[in-house]
Amino acid sequence: MSKDRINYTTAQQTALVTQVDRVCPLCSAPLFYKKNSRTYKNYEIAHIYPLNPKPEEKELLKNEKRLSEDVNHENNVIPLCKGCHGKFDKPRTIEEYRNLFSIKKKLIARSNQEEIWSRYSIEAELGIVIDALYSDPNIDIESDLEFTPKTVDEKLDETITRPTHRKIKTQVRDYYVFIKEKFSILDQSEADLSETISLQVKTYYLKQKRLGLDQQEIYENIVAWINAKTKPKTMDASEIMASFFVQNCEVF
Repeated sequence: MSKDRINYTTAQQTALVTQVDRVCPLCSAPLFYKKNSRTYKNYEIAHIYPLNPKPEEKELLKNEKRLSEDVNHENNVIPLCKGCHGKFDKPRTIEEYRNLFSIKKKLIARSNQEEIWSRYSIEAELGIVIDALYSDPNIDIESDLEFTPKTVDEKLDETITRPTHRKIKTQVRDYYVFIKEKFSILDQSEADLSETISLQVKTYYLKQKRLGLDQQEIYENIVAWINAKTKPKTMDASEIMASFFVQNCEVF
């Protein structure tokens, strides 16, 4: 018995399009276009595992993982531009299925992280430290020439990519002492504030660890969480803070 294609609500479609950042996840084409001052859809909702698989598709995908047993579930659908949707469906290949499966799986994980953000708070004063990265004239003063990020090499494992490893070490070397001093200033106005922030970061890290994520994923999620909570001018400030907490032993 064939399954009916459901009509996704406006809210569901908005969530799905937002999940892929309003671009086709396969070719990066915009999912909307403007004409005569009006906005039009340029996408279709594609089923990753087919809605009504043909016998040859059932055979092709019989050993493949699925993101939901309900083929109409939002976990099994993804917005694609019309061209990519047609190419994905006809003919369906195992390589393209695995690729779109992997893309959607990462998108679901990111969406789950956004839900976690709302449950894990961080003190607003962290924003003061982050703002200092942009504006404090003392940031270029090397206050401790003997400092080296020894802890980083000892804590990072092979799941951390080489560029990320180097970036963390460089950021720790360049900013650790400066940030440590800014936290000391915060503690003068409110006792143990830096410890409170450190515990919040540690708690968020432990949540990521319980999810079974590797170090690269955990680091990226912590950066995204700090960025979402503090809203700095640029993402690199969130990366610097995450690197600080790696050296400071709240992370890893």
